[in-house]
Amino acid sequence: MTSGPRSGDHDGRRPRHPHLILIERRVLAEPIVVETEPAGRRPRPTGFWRGTAFYRIVRILERRWERGESRLRVLADRGCFDLRRVTDVDPWTWRTEGRWELTAELTAVPVRRPLF
Repeated sequence: MTSGPRSGDHDGRRPRHPHLILIERRVLAEPIVVETEPAGRRPRPTGFWRGTAFYRIVRILERRWERGESRLRVLADRGCFDLRRVTDVDPWTWRTEGRWELTAELTAVPVRRPLF
């Protein structure tokens, strides 16, 4: 264990990302294809395809789970987005199938200090 400041930080605290205020620009209901890391029990999304363009996920800002779906708010290399994964159940076979949707485009406004 080391007892000095962490790399890239001078006062011993973790380097902090600026706070983001997210403003919803456009509501969408677009099917997308999400790429995930293959390792691990619960694979982490690394990017998604929107048409023929690939958007690399830089940071996952928020995760929410609801009945039959999960939602992600992500910061990508081309903007901020809300993603939703819906799990459909076939009533005859009871097999589940997941599909991803792009539900909103967001504008991220960085703020250096907390507002409250």
